[in-house]
Amino acid sequence: MESFRRGIHEFFYTLLAFPRAWRFMVNHKLWVGLGSYGWVSRMLVGVALFIAAYMIFGVVDWVSEHEGLGFTSMAFSSDGLIWGWIKDAYGSLSDGALNWVTLILLEVVIYHFMRQTLKVILKKNVENANTFKPFFDAQVRMLLVSMWALVVESILLSISEGLFPSTLYLVFSVLLRSLLLGYVIADNYNEQFDLSIVRSGRNLRRNYLGICLGLGLPLFLMLKVPVIGTILGPLVASVTAAIVLREKSD
Repeated sequence: MESFRRGIHEFFYTLLAFPRAWRFMVNHKLWVGLGSYGWVSRMLVGVALFIAAYMIFGVVDWVSEHEGLGFTSMAFSSDGLIWGWIKDAYGSLSDGALNWVTLILLEVVIYHFMRQTLKVILKKNVENANTFKPFFDAQVRMLLVSMWALVVESILLSISEGLFPSTLYLVFSVLLRSLLLGYVIADNYNEQFDLSIVRSGRNLRRNYLGICLGLGLPLFLMLKVPVIGTILGPLVASVTAAIVLREKSD
């Protein structure tokens, strides 16, 4: 019961830290130095191309199905192209495997913002952190942890779908996805202190699930906002993770 109460406290503490993290990010201009990564622009272009390709293929498919309609009907009707984009982007870019694709593609930026936050609050500076080797190690780790999270998510959702009524399943799925998203962001923090994936996972599961859920729920909701939320969500979550875990962990 004591652990449960602590988890609830840490959950709400983390939620309330998001506005503070945003102000911290703006006040300290954490984006400074992002250009020193020679490959950061290519990673971001990769995200943009991914989204653009999704939109382009959506246009081609939709136009082929609605030939002969006027432009206004094609664009703005309830079955229109723009409305279809909104609905498809809302669903596809924020659910399932694409959550993890987003985090993997944005690891270079998450890595930078996490490192810059710790540099400010702990005076922790990693030598040559913007060279290829440290980032490559971080990218591989993000890939492994995200794949693990996707497998766990898929298994638990498949099992729970047959056990829970639809409303309860919806609540469970949101909480599970949020918890795993927060877990992956928090692992980035532990990585900065050289904890292995196994040790980091044990540390988070035993002590900081409330923080993981508090990080993941806002991130889950921000990923519902195509493009803007997809990019800003992981950044603010990573800064929040660094601040909260620094204050609450050992």
